[in-house]
Amino acid sequence: MEHDEVRRHLEKVLESSEFSNAPRAQQFLRFVVEETLANRASDIKEPLVAARVFNLSTDFDRRRNSIVRAEATHVRRRLRDYYMGSGVSDSVIIDLPRGGYLPVIRTVASGGSKPQDARWRQFAAFLSLFRLVRNKPR
Repeated sequence: MEHDEVRRHLEKVLESSEFSNAPRAQQFLRFVVEETLANRASDIKEPLVAARVFNLSTDFDRRRNSIVRAEATHVRRRLRDYYMGSGVSDSVIIDLPRGGYLPVIRTVASGGSKPQDARWRQFAAFLSLFRLVRNKPR
């Protein structure tokens, strides 16, 4: 996939209603995608994100300050909402899997049935909602 295509898609996502009023989420997503495109994905760790996105010291105590983890959760929810709504038929998908900050960028196979792809994404998003509720502390 071409980097320009990914960047165009990233801008579309960031301009969407899910991200347009969330500058911190925009900065976070832009940073991790750009680092990945620059072949620095292995460097995307919590201290680097804290320093580059939130202007914190790289030696901040992540046990006391969960800002990076919390924002990653917000970005994941916003991405899920985007791909369930206005981005349901997009051919490029940016995902931020749980457990890290490395985005997964993929394309939906062309020639496939767009409505079927959209239904699958909605079902996958529904399952992720179920996992969020199921894993919620009681």
